[in-house]
Amino acid sequence: MLLLYGRRTARIKRYTDNQHACKSCNTFDLDVKVYRDYYHLFFIPVIPIGEKKVKIRCKNCTEPFNLAATQKHYEDISRTPFYLYTLTILLVGLISFLVIGNINTQKEKARFVAKPIIGDVYQIRKSENNSTSYYFLKVVSIKGDTVVAYHNNLEYSGFISKLNDEDYFVKDDELFFTKNELKRMLENAEINAVERGYGDEEGFNRVK
Repeated sequence: MLLLYGRRTARIKRYTDNQHACKSCNTFDLDVKVYRDYYHLFFIPVIPIGEKKVKIRCKNCTEPFNLAATQKHYEDISRTPFYLYTLTILLVGLISFLVIGNINTQKEKARFVAKPIIGDVYQIRKSENNSTSYYFLKVVSIKGDTVVAYHNNLEYSGFISKLNDEDYFVKDDELFFTKNELKRMLENAEINAVERGYGDEEGFNRVK
């Protein structure tokens, strides 16, 4: 894969200066251009680098106008535009979106565990002997503080969000939990996810 990155120069501001006279033709009509270098990735600006550069020429005779004080003035009044931070802003936005999404997911998961309803499916992460496996529990009844769940037929060696085509929940495999036990499982990161409002494609409606 070709990774296109590098350094480029952008003109960030342009002015007309009528306060200073060209030393060649004495015309008060100077063209001022301000530039800034930036890094890019796939030609998308990442971040500006280095100092701003000012080039001044007479519009009448095109001779350069070199006066340090004037150049410094235009450097100072020219702000670097936001578009030179495009990729940085996008990455920060994406990271913020993912972080906020994860926070909301964790809050929703805690709310579902605190107030379970029939049909909830818990994805359980079990870690022992330096290995991790996953299985599912489906809530089939709630009796006061006791939650009754069916265990699915298979266990999985990696993260999975639905049952495979051969898997199902087993009626004869009832497990009993108190709501406090479920809360502790969540706090111990054993309940990896809670599914509610799912459809048939996840396979959570298959019970045998």
